Amino acid sequence: MPAHKPNRKRTLCLLACFLAALFFLGALYHYIGPEDPVAPFGQIAVHFIDVGQGDATLIEAQGRFMLIDGGERGNEQTIINYLQNLGVRRIDYVIASHPHSDHIGGLAHGVIDAFPIGTIIAPRFSPENVPTTRVYERFLEAVARAVEQGTQARYSAVGETIALGNAQVTILGPLREYPGINNNSIILRLDYGETSALFTGDAERTAERELADTYGHRLRVCVLHAGHHGSNTSRNAEFLYYVAPRYVVIPVGVYNSFGHPDPRAMERIRATNAIIYRTDIDGTVVMRSDGLTFWRNS
Repeated sequence: MPAHKPNRKRTLCLLACFLAALFFLGALYHYIGPEDPVAPFGQIAVHFIDVGQGDATLIEAQGRFMLIDGGERGNEQTIINYLQNLGVRRIDYVIASHPHSDHIGGLAHGVIDAFPIGTIIAPRFSPENVPTTRVYERFLEAVARAVEQGTQARYSAVGETIALGNAQVTILGPLREYPGINNNSIILRLDYGETSALFTGDAERTAERELADTYGHRLRVCVLHAGHHGSNTSRNAEFLYYVAPRYVVIPVGVYNSFGHPDPRAMERIRATNAIIYRTDIDGTVVMRSDGLTFWRNS
C-alpha cells in the first residue's frame, strides 16, 4: 500500500499561518516592548536658574543632580531654596565652570556647605595662572571642607563621561590652557536619548573656534547655554553654525552694567533661527526632555 502523501495545499496553508503568527508577534513586541530605548525612565530637566547677572544651572535626571556654577555672592540662598523646593537633598556633581565670582561666588559662600556633594570638578590652571582672588580662595576653602565630609574633588578631563541617571554628560573642553580665565571654562555636553544640550561657561571666540575645529558637527545640540551672558566676545559664527541649536538660553541680569546681551551677539544667535529665552525677561527657564525632544516647561 503506497505511503500517504501530505496534502501540499494544507502544508502551505499551515506554513503561511505560522509565518503570519510570527509577524503578528513581532509587530506586537515592537509596539509594546521592549522598553523604549530612547527614554525608558521618563523625563529629565535642565533648570537655568535666574540669579541675575550670573550663572547657575541644575541638571535633574532620575533623582540625580548636577549643579553647574552657583552665581555671584548673595545668590547662594536663592539657589539653596530653589534646590530644596525641588526636593534636592544631595548634589551628585558640582561643576565650577571657571573661577569668576559670578559663577563661583554662591558656591563659595554657602551652596557647597548646604548639601552633601558627591564630586566637585573644576578646571586646572598651571601654577603661574592660578587665580589669586579672594572669592577663589573662599571657593577652595569650601571645597576643602566638603572633602573632609567625603566629597571627591578633581580637575576636569576632556573626554570624561559622567552618568547622571539615564543621561550622560561629557566634558568637551577646555581643550588646552588659555591665557586668561573665560576661555578655560569647562565645556559640557548633555545627551539623553536623541536630545542634547551644550553648556559653555564664559568661553569666548578663541575657545569656540577651537571647539568647532575639533568637533565640527558633533557639537550639534538641541539646547545651547549661551556662554558669557550673550557678550560679543562669544558667539563665534562658525561655532553657532556647527551647534545649530533649536533653543538658546541666555543667563543675564536685568539692566546689567555690561550691556549683556550684546546686540551683535543677538544678531548672530537670531541667524540660527533658534527660539531664544533670557533669564532677565523669562526668569528661571526650565527645559525638559523625554529623550525625543526638548520643550520649555510652562
